[in-house]
Amino acid sequence: MKKYSLLSHGWQKTGLVLLAFCALLSVFCFKAIVHDLLLVNSYYGYDSFGSGWAATALVLCFTVGVVLLALSRERAEDERVSAIRHQSLIWTVILYVAIVFLSALSNLFLFHYCALEKVGQIVTVRRLLTCVPMFILYYVLIFKVSLWLDNKRLGDEE
Repeated sequence: MKKYSLLSHGWQKTGLVLLAFCALLSVFCFKAIVHDLLLVNSYYGYDSFGSGWAATALVLCFTVGVVLLALSRERAEDERVSAIRHQSLIWTVILYVAIVFLSALSNLFLFHYCALEKVGQIVTVRRLLTCVPMFILYYVLIFKVSLWLDNKRLGDEE
């Protein structure tokens, strides 16, 4: 089987730290959104989530974190793990195409049956589900769950 050049296992920890920082930053951004909704920002001068440095840092940390998780090797990288990586990539592409297809079909329902104020919320969720960092996150999640299930199956056989 062809060997792929991946980052060392230590980069997974860096990716996890970046994702933890991203989670903390999203809590801060959630507070900014709540302040915007309650019109507190006009009194205290909070920066809005959509236009501030926090949104940019959140997207960058999330993207770099999931890329580091996806491109770093496991401790015991062998042909079995490479096969699971390949299978996970195939399932990720199928899942991603299904999400994009369903979101395209939802346009029929969205623009004909929903109230106009709900359209912006649904389009925002659709953009979130179909962005490139989410594709990489889907891959990481499918790979880690598949690897965990395979390791559990091998442990049960022994």
